[in-house]
Amino acid sequence: MGSMMLHPESREEVRQLLTQPPDLDSVLEGMETSTIRLALRDSALLASVDGDYDKAEIKVLTSICEAAGLEKKDLNNILEWVSKSWENAALGRDFIALPLPGDEDIINRGK
Repeated sequence: MGSMMLHPESREEVRQLLTQPPDLDSVLEGMETSTIRLALRDSALLASVDGDYDKAEIKVLTSICEAAGLEKKDLNNILEWVSKSWENAALGRDFIALPLPGDEDIINRGK
């Protein structure tokens, strides 16, 4: 956290939030719809980093989706967009012959 240039008081607050995160519903209640929708998109990206979504992640994404006033089809579209984003990133690295480990699997999964 020091390398992120967080003030020492902020560091303590972040540590507290990481060890005892706030209730999702209470956080969502205080957010504007546009912010919730951005959080949904970014949460879907974050949840996909390990290559799969587990049940708990889908449950949270569904809750955020509902709070954003979106439907299940919208969440499915976001998850599809995330998948295509990973594939496009892997293809871009392949085009310039600088692949990362796992890129071949991502590219082949899209075929």
